[in-house]
Amino acid sequence: MTASDIKRIAYIRSIPVSRAGPYIPELARTVTDAGREARIFYTDGDCGAADFPGGTWEKLPEDATPDQIADRVRAWGADGVVSLSFPDEAGLRDAVVKEKLARHAIPMVSNGLDPSRLLADKWETKKILADHGLDTPHGMLVDGTLLKNGAAEVPVYADIIRLKAEEIGYPLLTKAVWGSSGNGIRFIRDRAELEEYLATPDEGNHVLERCITGELCTVELVGADGEYAVQPLCFTGPTGGRPTFAFWELRSSAPRPADDAAFEPVAEKLKKLCTTLGITGVINLDIIYSGGTYYVLEINPRVSGATALGVAASGRNTYLAMTEILLGEWQAPAVPVLPRRRWSLEFPVHNVTDAFVEQAEQALDVVQITPTLVVDGHEYGGLMIASCEYGDEARFLQVITDLDAGHQVLRPEMLTRLGELLTGSAAQSGSTAQSDPATRPTGPAAPPVA
Repeated sequence: MTASDIKRIAYIRSIPVSRAGPYIPELARTVTDAGREARIFYTDGDCGAADFPGGTWEKLPEDATPDQIADRVRAWGADGVVSLSFPDEAGLRDAVVKEKLARHAIPMVSNGLDPSRLLADKWETKKILADHGLDTPHGMLVDGTLLKNGAAEVPVYADIIRLKAEEIGYPLLTKAVWGSSGNGIRFIRDRAELEEYLATPDEGNHVLERCITGELCTVELVGADGEYAVQPLCFTGPTGGRPTFAFWELRSSAPRPADDAAFEPVAEKLKKLCTTLGITGVINLDIIYSGGTYYVLEINPRVSGATALGVAASGRNTYLAMTEILLGEWQAPAVPVLPRRRWSLEFPVHNVTDAFVEQAEQALDVVQITPTLVVDGHEYGGLMIASCEYGDEARFLQVITDLDAGHQVLRPEMLTRLGELLTGSAAQSGSTAQSDPATRPTGPAAPPVA
């Protein structure tokens, strides 16, 4: 099938369409302006003309099966499909949809079953990372059922874990082999807390690994067939202690040339890994930067909650790139990492009103304001993503300070951290991204997994 044969493009989305900021609307306009039809099939939230301009939309049941999704996509008459779903379980669901559509010769940009299954498994991911010369925290696989003597009577198994824990070194953490968004992480500070863990183990398999103190960061790769682009690094908070909710942190893609340069060889290894696995579409990585080393924690085989943050920094729309892959028009830029063209900032906001949103959008380059963030059925405060041109840091700070004075949307410490981040980097960068690294934000511990 050639690009000229693809007249109808279906998109699959598992979280609210509005969470993608302006980037899905940009995608929809581009597709329909080119004379193609676009429809988004979504399983959560609402959708309207502002979310998907020029196209059409269809709500599916939240628990829609791969067969149901494939049937609806075929019934609409799609010539090609792109997955915009996350977290991991939705990415895996869409990998199954891809297999089912392939039987009807309908191409789909989504990672296939094998890479999706391997990368959703955190222990398999650690082995893949080691095979490609990438650093990852030292750890071991723990069988929770065996530890409970549920599979067999192996009382010495706890002693094996004790010895391995001493070899790895404290502090430690455990995380479920399958799962995302930091769910189920247990922090183990010392031997005493290890004993508590051994006495009350979790069911199933877990990764036990060294909890590294450093900066949590995330990065996204998009592409296919050996052609991959790496979005700019986004730093999402300090790590090394008990996990907290990731979106309480100041998350940013900031000018840090020395740290960016240190990441370039890692990016090249990641591209080779994508080529080996046959990645088609997107992967997102959670990484800890510590002592000059990037330790990869996990690879998520799908888009993420940080997609908008990276796109805002680079100006390269990941969702549009995935459509170019479908149409055979994709060509990765010949750079190790896409250049960061502006500041990209994400921070929590509270008491969000229509008046605040209107004033913020008039005065700042607002990517997105989410009044209430819902994660796993729980409601949290709002979230704001904004970009700032290099050289405009002082004005941005003044505007956000004035907006906070009028609407009380920021915690005092968050406003302070925004000021420290922007003024620290602005003073060193001279309104460009080509100088010394920025002052690094500090604050409460962020979860080891974003």
